[in-house]
Amino acid sequence: MQVVAEEKQLVEAALYISGRPLSIQEIQSVTGVSSLKRVGDLLRELVEEYRARGGALEIVQLPHQRFALQLDPNLSERVAELAPQGLLSLGELKTLVYIALTQPVLQCAVVAHRGSHSYLHIKTLESHGFLQVTPHGRTKELTTTPMFADYFGFDYEPEKLKGQLRRMITRIKTEKTELAPASDS
Repeated sequence: MQVVAEEKQLVEAALYISGRPLSIQEIQSVTGVSSLKRVGDLLRELVEEYRARGGALEIVQLPHQRFALQLDPNLSERVAELAPQGLLSLGELKTLVYIALTQPVLQCAVVAHRGSHSYLHIKTLESHGFLQVTPHGRTKELTTTPMFADYFGFDYEPEKLKGQLRRMITRIKTEKTELAPASDS
């Protein structure tokens, strides 16, 4: 019984410390749990325990057998102001969204659409591991990385990722419109 509790703690600790979704293989490799099946069983137990507890944290399963420990989305907005400043600026996020939606895309096209400040954005996004930058003649070809998909909870496959991102943008725009005060005309 002690071994089971310790294995479960290791799996939970891996999810917590990573700050990003992890595959069953990554969890097994880091924790040394005996098999992938055992890791899967432990994850399913943890998902149920967190759900039954009804707390602020949850463990969710994402596409491609990836799991993440995260704050319940219903609580995120209410406590967002307590979070440290985000990893990326608004401009960097806008550049990243443009790249994600148009990938693979040439750097010169990003600069033409977003402006010369995107050179710095691209450098920052690459240093954070969100972009893969490949030489392409006199410019570079840009694509998002699995790290980008993991960090934001998207699918690895570019077309599915684009669809997920478009749906998210539509949902955010709809929510903003619903929250906007009615005009007095």
